[in-house]
Amino acid sequence: MLKIDNITVVKDILLDSNRFIFYDKYSHANGYKNYAKFKKTVRFFTNKITNKTIKIEKGIWISDTWSGNYYHWFMDCIPRLLMAENYLDDHVVIIPERFQSYSFIKESLAFLRRKAIYVKPNINYKVSHALLPSEIGKIGQYRIELLVKLKEKFVKDADTVVGKRKVFIMRRPAKARNIINKEPMIEILNEFQYEIHYFEDYNLLKQIDIIKETKILVGIHGAGLTNMVFMPKGGTVLEFRNEEDGSKLVNCFFTLAAELGLHYFYTTNKSTDKLTNKGDFDIDLLKLKKTLKLLDQIKS
Repeated sequence: MLKIDNITVVKDILLDSNRFIFYDKYSHANGYKNYAKFKKTVRFFTNKITNKTIKIEKGIWISDTWSGNYYHWFMDCIPRLLMAENYLDDHVVIIPERFQSYSFIKESLAFLRRKAIYVKPNINYKVSHALLPSEIGKIGQYRIELLVKLKEKFVKDADTVVGKRKVFIMRRPAKARNIINKEPMIEILNEFQYEIHYFEDYNLLKQIDIIKETKILVGIHGAGLTNMVFMPKGGTVLEFRNEEDGSKLVNCFFTLAAELGLHYFYTTNKSTDKLTNKGDFDIDLLKLKKTLKLLDQIKS
């Protein structure tokens, strides 16, 4: 946790304008290149010359490059906010304007009763007292105490709810990770009495209300599986994975389930691309049926 006074926010970068020190490791997952720093310096002086400066007394920065993604927001940003909880007074959460359109960001901050300021690129924001929580880790790295705290914040009756629902998270048609053989897959899910939900159609609270009662959660690799953090203890997760993608990054939901003490299973499936986030999936229906039978035998 870094506490710093008189820092300037320029679009999405944190700058000590007196010493021209960039705190890019707190705002960008892979740091900031020198050319980009030069551009932000030019923007800083342009805003200053045109007298476009807004003062913020107390603020906290929790976002980075990927914060517009549901998984990264809940696994990286919200934990950073919770990490700083004991230091927060009337700090506002400072967020780049480009993230303002994401409803889950607004809803989660409202749920936590945290005011946000969405910074515009053509204005310098001078923060008198800033908190910069460090990043949690790389993709798939978590801090269990923060995951526990996250669940406690969003699921008030977590200890009393018993999971009974079997839920499949379906995705609307997208650029990738569509399911090629969706109809026969749905027939199998119906046979095993799974509810099928399009979570992108729901607000955050509705998603949580469903997941907190879920004993088995099934879905293709993607941000929707992040919701396992709200599941009851002893639940089960089944992930559809790309049989050709051996990247460590795709283990993020396996490690999340392990941290949460959930049962984790996966099936490998053919895809139109070796990279998970670029291909459409042809679900192995035989594997699916065998695995669903197995999941029904697990006791929470």
